[in-house]
Amino acid sequence: MKTALSIAAIYLLAACGGAGGAGSNVSVSQNNIPIEDIPQIAISQAPSSTFESMLNDVRSNVSAGPVTYNDLLGQAARRHANDMHANDFFDHEGSDGSDIGERVSDTGYRYSWVGENIAWGQQSEAAALVAWQNSTTGHRENNENPRHEHFALAKAGSGQNTYWVLVLADPR
Repeated sequence: MKTALSIAAIYLLAACGGAGGAGSNVSVSQNNIPIEDIPQIAISQAPSSTFESMLNDVRSNVSAGPVTYNDLLGQAARRHANDMHANDFFDHEGSDGSDIGERVSDTGYRYSWVGENIAWGQQSEAAALVAWQNSTTGHRENNENPRHEHFALAKAGSGQNTYWVLVLADPR
């Protein structure tokens, strides 16, 4: 179970490390559920047009081109959101040891650059985006990276136990 101190630290940080950086592990369940057995609860069909618009507004403010939703990136985002929720942890490394590059490659998406933002506890897409934009650990840079052409956003859980995964990538 997550301790009050861990919860407070997460809310102060609002989100954890960005593009390939080390994550902040809140807790790891002693009995990890294998990836293939995890209930598929994460939502990642094209996020609301509001989120896409907000993300592209952030990007346009720094003269980066717009990104569009990609189903393969959605699979990678859902996989990680489901994994964190089912196995009660918060980290860029999956319970199976995977990183964002492996999760994206497993879907068949071929990338030259990929970034991942994760957040925990925000109640809406907008709140997650604001947390990433206010972060000092690479999230803003991921969102504003002009190389990215595609994105996907996944959400697993509800209430204070909501996990968000944003994947941004540049195809080969």
